[in-house]
Amino acid sequence: MKTNYLKKYIISSYILVWALIIFVAGMASLVFHAPPVIMWIVRNLIAWSPTYLLLIGWKHFRPDETRRVFIKRCFSGKVKLFPLLCSFALTFGISVLALFLFSAVMGKPVLSYINFGIIALPLSIFLSFTSGPTGEELGWRGFMREEFNKRYGFLKSSVCQGLVWCFWHTLLWAVDSEFTDWRAVPYVISKYGRTKSYGLSALLLPAF
Repeated sequence: MKTNYLKKYIISSYILVWALIIFVAGMASLVFHAPPVIMWIVRNLIAWSPTYLLLIGWKHFRPDETRRVFIKRCFSGKVKLFPLLCSFALTFGISVLALFLFSAVMGKPVLSYINFGIIALPLSIFLSFTSGPTGEELGWRGFMREEFNKRYGFLKSSVCQGLVWCFWHTLLWAVDSEFTDWRAVPYVISKYGRTKSYGLSALLLPAF
């Protein structure tokens, strides 16, 4: 019987992220009462778990290829400036819109949520650049996307990958939020819309 490496990887990634959230993030928050900046670091480390899983358990997911060949292929494409700038603009625009909507719901001015402190701003930039999208995509867009493309066409592969990606992140976003009531729902939706703008840019600008 042929091994379904894609199914094996998806199930393993869900089990791993649940375990990390319960035993690492849960303990850091509930037992050690870690401050927000530490929880942000913990969240980033957990968000990279699809890549940890892939690289550490490589032989269990793609035994017919080496890690070196796979990574080299993933980074062999040329970076196109126009889609990159559009992705940045779209992501920034959605983030600003989400901030305005959130401030309107909370009844507070937008600037009250922005801290331009000497330490706060550089730290936020660093943590943002080391967040999930920086490290997790080797697993999602690298391995998982290739496996879906072997089975389905572009559209179906995109939908399947998006569903796996969305449900995997939902728990992480809910834990990351400070809300325990209905406000967690729009928070998760705003996070989903902001991060998926990268994928939207790739779909809208394939010819460039």
